[in-house]
Amino acid sequence: MAKRLKKTLIGRLNSAVIKFRESTRSRRDLSGRFTRHELDRAAGITTVVLPLGPYRNLTTMTAALYALHPNAVVLNHAGQRVFGSTVDPFAVIDDDRWLRFKAAALRMLQHGRGGGFGGSVLKSHAFYGTALPEVYAARFGDVLLKPEASVLFWKESMRLQNRFMGDEAMFDTLLLRQPQVRFIYPVRNPLDCTRSNLQRGHWRYLVPKEQAQFGPVLERVLRALQWFRVRERRDPDRFLSFTELEIDGGFPERVARFSRLPAPASWAIEDAPHAVEVVSRKAHAPENLNHYARLVADLFADDPAMRARLEAFL
Repeated sequence: MAKRLKKTLIGRLNSAVIKFRESTRSRRDLSGRFTRHELDRAAGITTVVLPLGPYRNLTTMTAALYALHPNAVVLNHAGQRVFGSTVDPFAVIDDDRWLRFKAAALRMLQHGRGGGFGGSVLKSHAFYGTALPEVYAARFGDVLLKPEASVLFWKESMRLQNRFMGDEAMFDTLLLRQPQVRFIYPVRNPLDCTRSNLQRGHWRYLVPKEQAQFGPVLERVLRALQWFRVRERRDPDRFLSFTELEIDGGFPERVARFSRLPAPASWAIEDAPHAVEVVSRKAHAPENLNHYARLVADLFADDPAMRARLEAFL
């Protein structure tokens, strides 16, 4: 009993020390003060890919795909720290703030912890209990900031989309002033996505508590996609959606072209399959399938291409 208590206390102490150390580093990361070398490295990031859409929506799989690319780096979450800070790239939209945001991101992705605090993608739940850490280590060892990186992927999808939908004028300004940014929208079966958001508590990024039920969450999931599709149809060079049914042998190459990345065989053929995996889910109740069919027909009446892609899940 005494040994167990001692082990528990030591574990809690170690955890507290780690959190204190990470919080101290985080304050430095977000200070807005960087060396010339750090700013030069940030200038080497010429494309920033922002995933949008709900959580539990293949975003983690997509992040893993970028993480295994030799010319891409991934910042996992950290929106709760970045938003409102001196490096918030959407509070001030100009070249200096954008450069300092990228420099901060490159700092943060070299350490961190799981959950909303974020940082290194290697601490993401996507890497737990999978072959991904071994695949990553075989290619890059313990290097998190790859020297040839030109693309930054920031995995913070629904926080980002809520920010953009809540301030469309800011979003339009971002599109106008920042040509480096691209937006990608993974589409997991919306029925599975809805169920997972309800099970994991991520419904709070979609609906108020009193609406945390299957129907309202499903509608919000689809409306988020509808918002994205308006912009994708207008500017397909900067907006890309894909569904889980469209992940095939050429999928890594399509993502690479969109992101202005090369697609070496070592990545597209050898490593990417370890990241690109979609798990089949249980069947859905008939009433939920019917509600889904009605929502798709209504919300995508003027977008027949997306309607057909969504109806393929029925």
